[in-house]
Amino acid sequence: MEKTQLLNKDKLSIDAAPHLSSKRSSSWIMQQVLIALLLPTAAAVYFFGWRVLLMVAVGILSCVGFEYLFQKWKKQKTTIKDYSAAVTGMLLALSLPVTAPLWSLIVGSAFAILIVKQLPGGIGRNVFNPAVAARVMLKVFFSPWITNWITPVPDAVSTATPLEYISDFTPYVPAEVPSLMDLFLGIGLGGNVGETSKLAIILALIYLAVRKIINIKIPILFVATVAIVTSIYGNFQFDYMMTHVLSGTLIFAATFMATDYSSGPLTPDGKTIFAIGCGVLTAAIRILFNFPGGVGIAILIMNACVPMIDKHLAPRIYGHRKRPVRQRSA
Repeated sequence: MEKTQLLNKDKLSIDAAPHLSSKRSSSWIMQQVLIALLLPTAAAVYFFGWRVLLMVAVGILSCVGFEYLFQKWKKQKTTIKDYSAAVTGMLLALSLPVTAPLWSLIVGSAFAILIVKQLPGGIGRNVFNPAVAARVMLKVFFSPWITNWITPVPDAVSTATPLEYISDFTPYVPAEVPSLMDLFLGIGLGGNVGETSKLAIILALIYLAVRKIINIKIPILFVATVAIVTSIYGNFQFDYMMTHVLSGTLIFAATFMATDYSSGPLTPDGKTIFAIGCGVLTAAIRILFNFPGGVGIAILIMNACVPMIDKHLAPRIYGHRKRPVRQRSA
């Protein structure tokens, strides 16, 4: 009897939380995210040309390649078939302007996969979202190369992003900012290729919500919080508030990055706090500074707070009056 129990114990598998019984595999979920990303990718190709597809290919191949080589080097089971590395590569490619050199994508992919994802233990164990961390790293250390914004082809002239006109304590919308309809559709905007058409991103969000891939309250609370804070600061000017909502990578990041399973909270209340925190920080960074990548910094800060959020907002166990309190090990 004891021998049988030992044999059964040896067959047990220990893996990262959450442990859910579902017919939906990680690879299937990531496939749905890749399908949704085709919408902003198609819009990016329409506005910026075929180089977008080259960027996406380099991003995906770099991330998948680095993950495969790292796991082979560490003699681990390769996990490239779960498509999580492909999602990271596609997100990173869409988070850069069309003028970004391809080597910057490779550097960002190496940072995302090797440093942010694999060193902590791989998918499910990473504290920070790999694509967001790589995006912020590139914009902090390689800005001369990856912040050369241009308008969509055929004009392809250097330009400022709309956020540059309404940041750094600016409480109104200057005349140089495109109209709200242009911001929504992505007409004549400089910026990262994947964030151009808000229409395409919203369609992708609807797809992910209908397929039950993401928790819809996270992007809604994220964007709504930015809208409320900027509306208050802008003396309740509708154009000012909507310019913040429709500018930059806010809607793209709220849809594809803030909803990441591994780096986000597990508890229901935690998801609410996480989304609102991302929104408050994003609005504060935008109002106070003229700095590209404010949304990414806000998400990373909240990623770092996730363990504390889940610890204090764990749901009350049925039959108990209080939430469980995690005891520190001796």
